[in-house]
Amino acid sequence: MPGWARQIPFMTRSTSRLARCCAALGSLFLWQSALPRAAAAEPPTVGWIERVKLGADGLVVAAKLDTGADTSSLHAENIRWEKRADGDWVAFDVVGATGERAKFEHKVVRIARIKQRDSAPAQKRPTILMGVCLGNVYELTEVNLTDRSRFNYEMLIGRNFLAQRFAVDSARTHTVEPACGETQRR
Repeated sequence: MPGWARQIPFMTRSTSRLARCCAALGSLFLWQSALPRAAAAEPPTVGWIERVKLGADGLVVAAKLDTGADTSSLHAENIRWEKRADGDWVAFDVVGATGERAKFEHKVVRIARIKQRDSAPAQKRPTILMGVCLGNVYELTEVNLTDRSRFNYEMLIGRNFLAQRFAVDSARTHTVEPACGETQRR
């Protein structure tokens, strides 16, 4: 036992070992914190309104990027449910930013319950996995389908797509164009 430990009445051999371990760990921590750290890659900054491509067909729609929303939401027309051997599917139409129409079919992965602002009951919406391209990032993400005709933008992109991929600057719009190549698609 070190000399300083014998002078402290409650210090025993086992507590002096504990003290040495704590001192060693503290030294290791201080040494490690003094090392230069590699700069973490900052996510690219985009505006709160951007154009995105949907799916492999690449239909371009206007999107509002909303860090307050969990899930992304898409304006879909003529939603048709279909029972298949592997579960529920939906077929639907989407009108692009320049008026072109595209038909999509996707398997329903869950039914989203969306709270309303007023005291109305929660909406139930089909939720699908859809490829979304923003800038040069293409990811499969959950998207719920609804009537967004009273909104200014066909799509709302939520945190499920944005988190750790983008920083959103509320003072900017249209900072990037969708530029995903075939190799980035899943």
